[in-house]
Amino acid sequence: MSIKLLVIFTTVLSVNIAPNVVEPVVVAKPVIQQVQTSNLGTIAFLDAKSIKQQAKRDKLKRVVNYLTTRVYKTSYVFSGSTISGWDCSGMVRYAYKRLGITLEHSANKQAHSGVRVSKPRIGDIVVFAYKGSTNFYHSAIYVGNDLVVNANLMYGTTVIQPLSDFRNSQVRFVRVIK
Repeated sequence: MSIKLLVIFTTVLSVNIAPNVVEPVVVAKPVIQQVQTSNLGTIAFLDAKSIKQQAKRDKLKRVVNYLTTRVYKTSYVFSGSTISGWDCSGMVRYAYKRLGITLEHSANKQAHSGVRVSKPRIGDIVVFAYKGSTNFYHSAIYVGNDLVVNANLMYGTTVIQPLSDFRNSQVRFVRVIK
C-alpha cells in the first residue's frame, strides 16, 4: 500500500488595521486531516475552514495588539466608537468591526453575541454585571494573563486592568470567533 499526500500551501495574510501602522505578516497554521481511501491509501489535506478560522484568530490578536497601543491615547466618550473616542462597548464594536463582524453598541447585547466560554482566549469579549443582576453594564476585550483592555469612564480613557478590579461583578467570557 502506498501513501500519497496532497499538499496545499497557505497564503500569506497582511492586514493594515490603521493608517500609518505597520502590521506584521502572519501565516495561518495549516490543519492537516487524513482521509483513508480504498485504492490510494491515506491522503492528507488541509482543512480550508480551519485555516480561515485560524486566520481570523490571528487577525483578532493583531487588533487586540493595536488596542493596547491606544491605552491612555483614546479618550472615553459616551456612545463613541472610533479611535477619536469610545465607550466600553464602542471599543469592542470598533475592534470586531476591523474583522468584518458587526456587534451591537451595548454591553448587554454583546454579552449574548457569541458563545459563552469558561476559559478566555486573547480577543474574547469580557462582560460584567452586578452580582445578582442579569443586565451587563460593561464590556472589555481579554488580552491574556487575566487582563482586559477597556474604555473606562472612571479613568476617562482606554486602560488595561486586571480582572480582579471587577471582583464585585459577575464576569462572562464571550467568544465570537471560534
